[in-house]
Order: sequence, then C-alpha cells, then structure tokens
Amino acid sequence: MPEIKTPGGFYSYRGSIHNHSTFSDGTGSVDEIVSAAASAGLDYLILTDHNQLVDQSLQGWRQDVLLLIDIEVNDMALEPERNHLLTLNVRQDVTQFAPDPQGLIDAVRAQGGLTFLAHPIDLPGPIIKDIYPWTEWDIEGFTGVELWNFMSEFRVHATSKPVAVIMAYFPQLFTTGPYPEMLAKWDELLQQHPTAAIGGPDAHAQIYNIGPLRRRFLPYDYCFRAVNTHIIAREAFNREFEHDRDLVYEALGSARAWIGYDMLHPTEGFSYVGEAEKRVAQMGESVSLVEGLTLKVETPANAHIKLIRAGSGVVAESKGRELAFQPSQPGAYRVEVWKKWWFKPRGWIFSNPIYVR
Repeated sequence: MPEIKTPGGFYSYRGSIHNHSTFSDGTGSVDEIVSAAASAGLDYLILTDHNQLVDQSLQGWRQDVLLLIDIEVNDMALEPERNHLLTLNVRQDVTQFAPDPQGLIDAVRAQGGLTFLAHPIDLPGPIIKDIYPWTEWDIEGFTGVELWNFMSEFRVHATSKPVAVIMAYFPQLFTTGPYPEMLAKWDELLQQHPTAAIGGPDAHAQIYNIGPLRRRFLPYDYCFRAVNTHIIAREAFNREFEHDRDLVYEALGSARAWIGYDMLHPTEGFSYVGEAEKRVAQMGESVSLVEGLTLKVETPANAHIKLIRAGSGVVAESKGRELAFQPSQPGAYRVEVWKKWWFKPRGWIFSNPIYVR
C-alpha cells in the first residue's frame, strides 16, 4: 500500500468499519469479505458481527488488508429492536451486558475498548419501515457515533417498488450523505462533550427478490469503494499485527479520522488542521484560541467546502480546493465537503472536529 503522509507527519489509511459476515446476518464468508476489501484497495477492515465475538485467530494481515474482528451488540429481547452498539478493540465477549446500555459501555471501556452508537438516527421509508435507532440517551462515556450508515440511507429513498428496482441497480443515483437529523444530533453532542464520528457501510450484501427480479443489494466490493473511514495514524503500518491494530484503534478513539464517499471521487489527500504558534492540531485534537490561529482545509478536488461550528452552523465556506479561517470563538469546528454529481449535491467528506478552547 502507498504510504500517504499528512501535515504534521502522520499517515493516512483507508478502511471500512461495520461489516457482517455469515457468522451473523451477512452473506459473505470472512475470506470472501477480505477478498472484496483487497480488491477495493482498503488498508484495514473491521468485522462487527451481531452479538458474538468471532474467532479472533482470524485477525491479522490477510491479502494485504489488516483484518480486525469486533462486535455489534444489541439486546435481542427488545421489541421493537433498537440500541445497537459497535464495540471495538474488545478481547472478551461483552454481549451479556446488552440489556444495560450504560453497563455495556462501561464493560467495553474496562477492556480499553471503543464504543460507537450504530445508526443512532434511523428513519423509516414508505415501503421499508423497520428501523433500529438509538433511544437511550441518558448515557455517558461512549466514544462516538456512526455519523453515516450507508445501508440505512437507502430506506428513505425506496418510495415505491419501481423506485426500489432502480435503486437496486443504480444505488449511486440515490446516495446523498448522512441524514440531516444525524448531523444535527452530532452537533448537539459536540456542544456537550467530545464525540468522535465514523462512517460505515453496514455491509450485509443481502439478496432481494422484487417481483421476478433477484438482486444482491450493495455487494461488499461496492460498499468498500463507497463510504469509508480514513484514519490519521501516528506511525506507519509495519505489518506487525498488534502494532498496526493499536494504531487503528488509537486513531479512531482520538477522532483523527474523516468519513469519505470515495466512490464519488477518492478523498485521499484531504487535510484539515489547526495551525498556531508552530503547532499543527489534527482532527480530534484541541488547540488554544490564540492570535493567528488558522483552521485550514485542503481537498483533493474542487468542491463546496463548509466549515461548521457546532451550535452555530456554517461559519465559513468556499468553492474550490482550499479554505482558511481564523476563528474568534471557542467551539467544535468540523468540515463538510459537498460535490455535485448528476445535478445534485452529494456528501463527499465529513471531518471530525478540531476543538478550539
């Protein structure tokens, strides 16, 4: 894999979080999913099968992809089903804590793990009404949220069976970005405490029958070319499993990451930093509000760049490949980048925030 250096001397890696295999409700074996990830050029891949810690001896460097195995936990006794939690960097099964969301978060933290609320804002569609939102907001200590759940986005677009057929064959026509309600919820959380964001395909590669048509919707290789989470690692991967695993989880836990819709255009080369007094602050980090502090954005292609302060909305924007802004107020500043395709703005890049103190 090419080593991509970032401002500040860090390393950028592209990976996919939130994927399901035949160990739960996915249709692909671990080997098939890893092959799809390798074909898509991913650097790392995280499997999160439902309510079971799959054999961790399967982890490691496979087909030039770093495979990590974690769990998506939920209380299967709940009706309706809800409160799914992505538990990352877990070494012991934590599914027994599923009925108690706070207890589950605490159990994962006790292992040094990370917790991301999966598809926390989940909206029903006209013909697909099953949803799995997060409803227990009286919690603390979670790492962050899944800002963009790729699979669930399509539910609201399936307004009829004919439209669903078109969507099954041309999903790129319908892809827009995270729910606006999810972006608003994230801004609300960012005003309360640091909250990391990831994106994931929620890949299952299920086969659907629509009348006489039979179609696998969102195959793994398609998902891995679409919504990914790019991390900013402190060191380069060296192909030693524990070293590289720890780099991935440290970056995710520190929110040094952005979500990229790489099918629209590769997002490698994106940069968002805060520069002041010879210091470069990365996404997820804090920087003091001092004279000369500049938030700088660079994108690998022309687009509509928006700098957003949580609670205040857009504070600066530009069209092109660069934006620079000197903030005058503290807050959590994050970046959205939108790119037009087929006459419609599409979410392209969503950064984690830089916290101005």
